[in-house]
Amino acid sequence: MTVTDFSPAAFEVLDVGGVIVAAILGGMVARERHFDLVGFMALAIMAALGGGMLRDVLLQQGPPVALTNPHYLTGALAGAGIAFLVRLRGKWWSRLLVVADAFVLGSWSATGAVKTLEAGLGVAPAVMLGVITAVGGGMIRDIAVGRTPAIFGGNTLYATCSLVATVPAILLWRTGHPSLATISAAALGGVLCIAARWFKWRLPENNDYSVATSYARLKAVAVDYARARERAAAHSRRRRVGKRLVRRSAASPTSAAASNDDRPKEG
Repeated sequence: MTVTDFSPAAFEVLDVGGVIVAAILGGMVARERHFDLVGFMALAIMAALGGGMLRDVLLQQGPPVALTNPHYLTGALAGAGIAFLVRLRGKWWSRLLVVADAFVLGSWSATGAVKTLEAGLGVAPAVMLGVITAVGGGMIRDIAVGRTPAIFGGNTLYATCSLVATVPAILLWRTGHPSLATISAAALGGVLCIAARWFKWRLPENNDYSVATSYARLKAVAVDYARARERAAAHSRRRRVGKRLVRRSAASPTSAAASNDDRPKEG
């Protein structure tokens, strides 16, 4: 069974819809850079079709689907036209595009993973090509405009959500449910990506971290802790000695008075 066996028409509509969304996002980057129409189309095609074309080239299962199915290229150009003609700004446009992109991410993760399994490759390549399908276009888009790809850090979880979404896709495909694989991956990847945006989930960044540095810091912390313990113990001993001296000095006048009372009185 292939990923399109359940309903080829429905799958293609959803896939082309994802292409349009990704193309609009690519066009929005072109608008930020004040590109002309050619720049809009180029970035839209890169963002919408780059990941799938890269996957198909690596799989070597014939020409990329984006070149054999005219609907994909048409969808990418339509997204470029929308981004060029309409200023998609504001809170609600931003939320709509974030939600749509999140579920497209999960769906494309499943598509890449399942197509890799259908080509006879294993689980690890399926996960890798699932992630490449979902985020590869955005990486190519960012590199084309001279900026570090957003998935490399400083943003909420995105590629990680794609990786997680490939897990149910692979499991359900292996049990003979390719359509459920796409649906479950889209749902899981979408919800996880939206939650990451809402709760600001990020992976830890490496601020010049190394094992040697961590060991040195841990050793310094241990030494400081041992010294603090020693100072606390010495302070506690001094307090106990002081309390004993106070008790002895308080008891001394009483003893002296008692000894005076025991002396015989004169006359």
